[in-house]
Amino acid sequence: MKKQLHFTPQASDFLTEQSAAVQTAFFEKLKKLSDDGLLREPDAKKIAPNLFEIRVKVTRLQYRLFYCYVDENGIWVLSGFVKKTRKTPDSEIRKALKIKRGVE
Repeated sequence: MKKQLHFTPQASDFLTEQSAAVQTAFFEKLKKLSDDGLLREPDAKKIAPNLFEIRVKVTRLQYRLFYCYVDENGIWVLSGFVKKTRKTPDSEIRKALKIKRGVE
């Protein structure tokens, strides 16, 4: 079932700051998310209740975009970051959860 994607300013800013290769990789996965309504590992991972991350690796860097479902037809892309550690930083999760509360 096709879902409509909405982008917060934080997510839009993050995406526009990335290279063309990173943007292309994210948009391929976002299209799949929109078309299918969900992504599975290794493309995405559940982080918290109704908080997921899209995973992209370009060259040696890993990039993440957080998203959540807001209703049966909508998905909000919340924020993004460049992953520099093995574990997703708690500060990035807290930031995404705060943005999520604002869009729910």
